[in-house]
Amino acid sequence: MFEELTDKDIYDRAISAEKPAVVVFYKPGSEKNQELFDLLAKFKAIYGDKVNFFAMNAEENTTPEDLGIFYFPTVLYFRDTMELERHDYIPTEEEVETAIRRLLRL
Repeated sequence: MFEELTDKDIYDRAISAEKPAVVVFYKPGSEKNQELFDLLAKFKAIYGDKVNFFAMNAEENTTPEDLGIFYFPTVLYFRDTMELERHDYIPTEEEVETAIRRLLRL
């Protein structure tokens, strides 16, 4: 559903990419992963042409630790090399909508 990122490509494909990005950092086996992916899938269907949506397995990469992420799943919102928002919990639809609209400057 979401393209997987690795330590090698997160900067080019998500953090400094031309389009803003939403990245879910997860650990396999967490029952909350699917809840977050289902929520974000709704927004991918709406904004997928303007925002890239990615996922990163925290057990296979060190980027989450480098970014200070210690709770999983966590979703970060990037634009122009900056983290604009972070949800280290399962956000509401309204919180996701607000974060994505901020990414798009709406």
